Amino acid sequence: MLIRNYESKDLDEVINLFKNTIFEVNISDYTLEQVKAWVDVDTELFDDNLAKTYARVISNHEQLVGFGNIDDKGYIDLFYVSADYQRQGVGQKLLNDLEKSSNYTSFMVNSSITAKPFFEKMGYKETKKNCVHLRGQNFVNFTLKKVVE
Repeated sequence: MLIRNYESKDLDEVINLFKNTIFEVNISDYTLEQVKAWVDVDTELFDDNLAKTYARVISNHEQLVGFGNIDDKGYIDLFYVSADYQRQGVGQKLLNDLEKSSNYTSFMVNSSITAKPFFEKMGYKETKKNCVHLRGQNFVNFTLKKVVE
């Protein structure tokens, strides 16, 4: 597995992984209408978000299998692992890489229902349950924090 910086040339592959993961993994916790609203993203804004933060991709034999980003305050905004690579240590490697890149000792993520157990396993604690309104759909997600001492 290779972890490297995100580049705009990765955008199409990142967007495909994002959408496929939501349709194959998150669909177990959300309705089809919610999933459709979730994946309806502006690709230019998506790329801009990744370009303005510390964004990393992880690949296996040239195939992108995950990506994530963290801002300069320790906030993890996007974090996705391919459905085919769930529960194989990919997410753990990627998250460790993002956390180590930061000068912060405190991290925060707004996690989906689906990803919450992963983040909790990685030492994050729920601080708040949220109801988010997105493109006509209401979603439950969770604010989780981790403090490294």
